[in-house]
Amino acid sequence: MQNRGMRTEGECLRLLRRRDLPAETVQEILGDRAARKFHAVRRALAGHPRTPRGDALALVGTLYWRDLAWLSADVQVHPAIRRAADLDLLRRLPDMAVAERVDLARNVGRGALLTLRLDPDVRVLAAVLENRFVIEADVIQAAANALGSRAGCLVLIADHPRWGRRPAVRSAILRNPVLPVPLTLSLLTGASLDDLRGMLESPRTTPLVKACAERVLAERVAAV
Repeated sequence: MQNRGMRTEGECLRLLRRRDLPAETVQEILGDRAARKFHAVRRALAGHPRTPRGDALALVGTLYWRDLAWLSADVQVHPAIRRAADLDLLRRLPDMAVAERVDLARNVGRGALLTLRLDPDVRVLAAVLENRFVIEADVIQAAANALGSRAGCLVLIADHPRWGRRPAVRSAILRNPVLPVPLTLSLLTGASLDDLRGMLESPRTTPLVKACAERVLAERVAAV
């Protein structure tokens, strides 16, 4: 048997998988400098329910962004620790490469997801749409904020097999003034009466789209 304070990385991780691990054992691992050199051990300690809150929060700032994403997405981790992980991720976000943001958007919890859903790169939004924590309100917000160079995000959302068919999402897409005309025309025929009227009333709707919406609305009313 190994002496206390001399546990291997694998042994520490096996112990920390136990939610009922005695607090004394957690303290032993916390006090083992050699064990805390391993980022996987620090991550497991930060997320363990028996780790004192102050120690767990201190460990969060020592973790890699993938470890922070893991904490953020683990619903068994204390909310305060998940929140700290999200805040640290948001602090690092401006320095992250697109590929890293894509990976993060696919796996992170809701805290950081609220910012990533508005990322200007369409590849990041594509990952957000596949995140298990994303909800309809996130997609609507992404569609409503897809302005300027983010117009491609509207095409992505409209074509998405899960989100593109939802009425509230389609409504947000249709009411966005930067929606490409070909896509607008393809969506108008399936738009609700409320969406068509909303587009006609909105000062942000372009004249061309208003004219098309007016014609579709007139045809719809005449067919009733």
